[in-house]
Amino acid sequence: MVRAADDLPEVNAWVVIRPDDSVVIRIARTEMGQGTMTGLAQLVAEELDCDWSKVSTEYPTPGQNLARNRVWGNFSTAGSRGIRESNEYVRRGGAIARLMLIQAAANEWKVAASECSASNSMITHEPSGRTTTFGKVAEAAARIEPPKDVTLKDPKAWKIAGKPVKRLDTAPKVNGAQVYGIDVKLPGLLCAAISGCPVFGGTVKSFDAAHITSMKGVRKVVPVGDSAVAVVADHWWEAKVALDALPITWEEGSNATVTSASIAEFLKTGLDAEQAFVGNESGDAKQAIARAAKKVEAVYNFPYQHHATMEPMNATALYTADRCEVWAPTQNGEAALAVTSEASGLPLAQCDVHKMPPGGGFGRRTTHDYVQQVVAIAKQMPGTPVKLIWSREEDMTHGRYHPITQAKMVGAFDSNKNLTALHMRISGQSILAYVAPQNLQNGKDPVVFQGLNAGGAESAFGYTIPNLLIDHAMRNPHIPPHFWRGVNNNQNAIYLECFMDELAHAAGQDPL
Repeated sequence: MVRAADDLPEVNAWVVIRPDDSVVIRIARTEMGQGTMTGLAQLVAEELDCDWSKVSTEYPTPGQNLARNRVWGNFSTAGSRGIRESNEYVRRGGAIARLMLIQAAANEWKVAASECSASNSMITHEPSGRTTTFGKVAEAAARIEPPKDVTLKDPKAWKIAGKPVKRLDTAPKVNGAQVYGIDVKLPGLLCAAISGCPVFGGTVKSFDAAHITSMKGVRKVVPVGDSAVAVVADHWWEAKVALDALPITWEEGSNATVTSASIAEFLKTGLDAEQAFVGNESGDAKQAIARAAKKVEAVYNFPYQHHATMEPMNATALYTADRCEVWAPTQNGEAALAVTSEASGLPLAQCDVHKMPPGGGFGRRTTHDYVQQVVAIAKQMPGTPVKLIWSREEDMTHGRYHPITQAKMVGAFDSNKNLTALHMRISGQSILAYVAPQNLQNGKDPVVFQGLNAGGAESAFGYTIPNLLIDHAMRNPHIPPHFWRGVNNNQNAIYLECFMDELAHAAGQDPL
């Protein structure tokens, strides 16, 4: 039998029930305002048949998940996959817990479990009318071998899942009780402010720590990797003020000469380049365009976009020679754990990450540079908890941005003003080439073509055109891209729909 942190027995990994019938449902995915936490809790509660008014949630840690053979599955929350990927196994967790509770009650009454039913945290023996509560049998249920097979409810019978219940995270967010990563407090906590080289790829050449060590609150000035410097102080504002006064010389490197204009010119070279990766093709668009009675062309561009989470990047770390713990807002606790282990130099089993509710994610918190930094700082102050908070300026300068692209659109009409061909050439950055190059397909980034593919539930091209060519000339500037809500559908929809309006006007048609 496994016990929860408050020494109560867990019925299974997903469900802890207290003697007062309150139910704690464990959620591995991250709540960022999108409703995943409440939605997953509804699914478990539905199969559990508990009283929804007594439900609360908690995050297990990725360290616990690792120690228990990933009993909670994947911790990643991105791409609208939190519920989509985990709904079946979390439902199974609730259903199995229900059967264990019923069996415990049946054992106590010395009756067949098949004669018992559960509803609203109550178990009833149907022939006799005897009842008991989940809380009264939870301890006994925790000792029962979980059933191997379980039948999930027909969604038509749902009473909690899919229903308009009050979200579990609303009240604490409104009344100020919610503790975000930036709010973490530990005994003896110090705070750190950081400055990274303002040019991606640059390094720290030198810094003069002696210039600020006597300033109020300053405890230490430390290098962070080869590209950043942090000031650790009693309070964050003291660290920030001292950091602003710290003389730092940067080795900015060749990227210092890159400008918005030079990036635009770089992307422009891809608009007519011979080499390109084809994402969607039918007919012979180039030949149809060459023979067209009329051609229409347009070039569009979409700039870098910052995630701009309300809460800037932050994390807290406590490092000792044999243990490293991190408290961090993250969209992927397991990835944060891996970064913690690597940065600390300790095995995964000697590390853990306490997932904190993030003040916005949008894809940015699937990357854990801020976790790597705080561990690097804490290693230089062993035994002392350190909270790193990026300033808003640092957060804007060192983001992972929605990729920059341009698109050249060419449409062809026949003599009757029928659209006979469309060539859409995208030139620009690949997210996968930076984030996960192993997922490129013979060099092609399939994610670039979101909303433009020949088929698929979420990404199909919405027009029927006899001759179609959509391709991508990959051009990767040095600025790091990353997934950003909607990802490539954002600019692809703008390019396509704006050009469809242009084509309609050229043909004398109402765009609508």
